[in-house]
Amino acid sequence: MAENRDEVLVIRVARSGGVAGISRTGILELHAQDPGNEKEDSWIRMARDALDGLRALEQAKAPSPVRDAFTWSLSIDGEEHLVPDTLLTGPARTLAEHVIALPRRP
Repeated sequence: MAENRDEVLVIRVARSGGVAGISRTGILELHAQDPGNEKEDSWIRMARDALDGLRALEQAKAPSPVRDAFTWSLSIDGEEHLVPDTLLTGPARTLAEHVIALPRRP
């Protein structure tokens, strides 16, 4: 994960359409070089916690996907994770929902 203070941490989230077929996507770029920016620092900490949780999910045996349920695709600093909606919890869910709720760039 981006440790160099000059690096940008890029978080990409996509949520499949589920029953309604409406997909959502979003991108969040966090700049580690802004010392004292508490808002960005808190999102960077949450991204680290989210990665820990997502890595643990991959180690556990995942249940069968629920038909027509959302599926989340998260890329945090280039590390890709595909998670069924029922398993996306904690910091990973908070982060994912925040990213897809951000206004889209023109």
